[in-house]
Amino acid sequence: MSTRVSYTHPIGHEPLATALVDELAAARRARPTQHVRPAATSRPNCHDAVDAWIAAHAGTQAVRGWLALELDGSVRFAAHSLVRNADDMLIDPTFTAGEPALLFVPHPPAIGGFFSLLCRPGAPYELVVFTRDDDMLPN
Repeated sequence: MSTRVSYTHPIGHEPLATALVDELAAARRARPTQHVRPAATSRPNCHDAVDAWIAAHAGTQAVRGWLALELDGSVRFAAHSLVRNADDMLIDPTFTAGEPALLFVPHPPAIGGFFSLLCRPGAPYELVVFTRDDDMLPN
């Protein structure tokens, strides 16, 4: 059984949605992201927090992509940035240790640049993807 994209909200982002849905299985197998923001600090913008982290920690790199929350029949993706440490561990300077770790799907390079997508009018900072299983009959 394979899962296919039926439609997206906002509309018109089916290629991105398909690429993200195709990578969900790998995201489920990945080790959880480590949250590192101290609880006493306010939550920053994730992209700014990652840029500040990599400026202060040599050997790290930014990873741009999408947090994924699977719901009944849909997946909500939110543009997000993480840090990859020298040991290949993904860390998140946006969230604290007690907050739940969501799945993370790196931005698919075949779709184009992450920020070039987000800087366009009507950019999908949050993308809801409605899916269907191929072997199910439509109602």
